[in-house]
Amino acid sequence: MIEASQFKTASVIVRLGNAVTYYRNRKMQEYGLTSAQGDVIRAILHEPGITAAELKKRLGLSQSTVAGILERLEGKGLLEKTAVDGDARKMSLHPTARGLELENMLKQTALETQRRIMEGMTPEEQREFDRLLEIALAHMSGFREKGCERDG
Repeated sequence: MIEASQFKTASVIVRLGNAVTYYRNRKMQEYGLTSAQGDVIRAILHEPGITAAELKKRLGLSQSTVAGILERLEGKGLLEKTAVDGDARKMSLHPTARGLELENMLKQTALETQRRIMEGMTPEEQREFDRLLEIALAHMSGFREKGCERDG
């Protein structure tokens, strides 16, 4: 029998992820964005000309999720697509003037989210938290990149 204490950490991680997404969704709501849409437009602002395939890899999202978010952001007038080397299958993504206007809000939301998460932690605890999150992310990203292989 599996005891609740055996998956306590996993439960807290899921709840933290949900809480962060809820917080970010609320902060971005007045701009008509979701948390995931904010992540995508931030990536495009950070690297104009990025492709959908590069976004997928950078953000750890599925192809269909990226395609849907890009369609919604384009519909909101926040980005434009340009064919790479005349190939309509490969599009580079660029922020529009409206998209550029969101940069400060997106940075501020990221900073406020980080502050809220790390509130009450000492600088040493914050560095350790960052270190452990990087390890956890590397393991989960590796799993995703290999596909859905069953654990042994």
